[in-house]
Amino acid sequence: LKFLNVVRVDGARVCHSTFKTISTNRWSLVDLGLSKCMGLQDFDITWLITGCADLKVLNLSCCDSVTDAAIAAIAGSCRKLRSLKLESCGSITEKSLGLLSSSCFLLEELDLTDCCGVNDMALSYLSSCTDLKFLKLGLCNNISDKGLIYIASKCSKICELDLYRCPNVGDDGVAVLSIGCKMLKKLNVSYCSSLTDKGMEYIGRLEELCDLEMRGLTNVTGTGLQSIAAGCKRLTELDLKHCGNIQDSGFWALAYYSKNMRQINLSCCAISDVGLWMIMSNLSCLQDAKLVRLPNVSVGGFEVALRACSLRLKKLKVVVSLKF
Repeated sequence: LKFLNVVRVDGARVCHSTFKTISTNRWSLVDLGLSKCMGLQDFDITWLITGCADLKVLNLSCCDSVTDAAIAAIAGSCRKLRSLKLESCGSITEKSLGLLSSSCFLLEELDLTDCCGVNDMALSYLSSCTDLKFLKLGLCNNISDKGLIYIASKCSKICELDLYRCPNVGDDGVAVLSIGCKMLKKLNVSYCSSLTDKGMEYIGRLEELCDLEMRGLTNVTGTGLQSIAAGCKRLTELDLKHCGNIQDSGFWALAYYSKNMRQINLSCCAISDVGLWMIMSNLSCLQDAKLVRLPNVSVGGFEVALRACSLRLKKLKVVVSLKF
């Protein structure tokens, strides 16, 4: 195993002897997976990482004992790091982001999902990593529009951004993204409850956007969806579940503009019989549709809509009790 460069022990119960075995050939390591490893401590990571100068991919997701001390060791030793996953590492703080941004300039992918210590100051440090392409900030309750201003001002290469359940992210935040992150292809703003139709207008300026998740945006109406449909003509996937205040005018716009749509989730929306028929009959590329709990659609409405797309639809989800 002299030239071993990929080691993944995700989910294993580990002890110091495990790391001693791995470290025998750590000089050649390029990809290291340690997610959900029970018993993993800062000391183990520091001891293992020291000397891994060529490491490019590191996964520490759900290692809740990891702190800023371990990140300091990573930043000091792994200057070639391109992908770092820290999901649910709740003990890391803005200090970690400061260390990473001052050393790991090649970083392209960073997962900070559910890292409660990440705040706007952390994002100001992170903005120095100008090669970032994939950034996950879901469930980071302490970030706001101010933090996104830092990211948008320097990280113009970002193509995937996850802001799932970031309650302090609003219209001003997506406004700066529409200016500074023009290459965005995938965006998740689900349950960002402060977003309104104005924010959808800004998202509509992201012409490269292909995949948009916007579940639970109760302040968005048909006007907001019209802006997205008219501006994001490359959309292939759209999740509107629990967007209960979008009127048919928005769905009509979607039916008219979104000719590349392949996957859509309309569950728990207020779409009508006519609106559903417009969507299902006009989206000629549609292959996957989730249509659960549509209170304003009758059984007859479902039947007409599904007949209109029966030859091209490959996957469909509806309520079990629906009978034609």
